[in-house]
Amino acid sequence: MNEDKDKINIALESEQPKSEDVSTETVFVRKNELGAETSDDAWAELTQDWQAQPTPKTNISALVKRTRKRTRQAKLVFVLDITFALAILLFFFYGVYDGQWGEPTNIYAGLGGLAACIFVYFETKIRVATWSHLCDSPEKAIDNAIAGSESAIKYLLFSKISLLPLLPLMNWYIYAMGKSSDKAAWMPYIMINGFILVVYLVVDLLHKKRKKEYKQLLLMK
Repeated sequence: MNEDKDKINIALESEQPKSEDVSTETVFVRKNELGAETSDDAWAELTQDWQAQPTPKTNISALVKRTRKRTRQAKLVFVLDITFALAILLFFFYGVYDGQWGEPTNIYAGLGGLAACIFVYFETKIRVATWSHLCDSPEKAIDNAIAGSESAIKYLLFSKISLLPLLPLMNWYIYAMGKSSDKAAWMPYIMINGFILVVYLVVDLLHKKRKKEYKQLLLMK
């Protein structure tokens, strides 16, 4: 009886689907082997089969959509940064040409415009290098998400660093303008430094969040 029972158990185990051996790489290899004749329905079936495995799950469609959305947001921020830098430069040139805003304002606008241009230059190197390699291919969904996270981490880190030279420049401007005024300058100091502190904390929070997401994406590889 025991030998018959063992044979039955062996037969049942051999008939069970070995779904636990299916991995992300297996799904992608199967898709590549199918070649150009693989239909959308077949790819959807393969993806669904992979998602059903007991391994850590990754919603490829959601990951592609999130990467695409964040790329659009990053491009919008990039355009706003360029617009802001140009606006400061125009403000500076108009102030020098008009000659009515005073030397402290012209110096502040000139240095601020220069700093904005330097920021945009490095932002361009960070962002464009990543955007040029992004695509909507499901096979590269995780790689694209990792590249996007790396770009965001570099941008946020550079943003925090850029606040350091801005802090003394803004405080100097308040001091220079306060010398020609009878009003106490402590309130502008509090407002400006408080604003920079809030911006730094927000950027630092986003920086830590992106680093955490980046580590999670690396585990999906």
